[in-house]
Amino acid sequence: MTNPEDQSIRVTDESETVFIAPRRRDKHDQFVTILKTILPYIGSDEVKIILTQVMIALKVEGVIGAEMTPKTEKMVNIISESIMKQPGKKIEALKFANRLLK
Repeated sequence: MTNPEDQSIRVTDESETVFIAPRRRDKHDQFVTILKTILPYIGSDEVKIILTQVMIALKVEGVIGAEMTPKTEKMVNIISESIMKQPGKKIEALKFANRLLK
């Protein structure tokens, strides 16, 4: 018999299907829950939406702590700017956010 905790979850996007391992699934679920809660307050500013996604992802992963240091602030800005400069990544991040708002 297979333990349900060992089962990966399948996340389907319009363009691809990704399988998430059980430990990652908890973090993914936490990320989605937090993002769904915060997105309605962000508005439609693309930079803010992507910055929020980056900050939540890093927080869930434990990379940033309760307070932002200049070093972590710089890291968040570099990652966000990198996503904004790549049209494919930018579109993907914004589509993900829009799906959560529905």
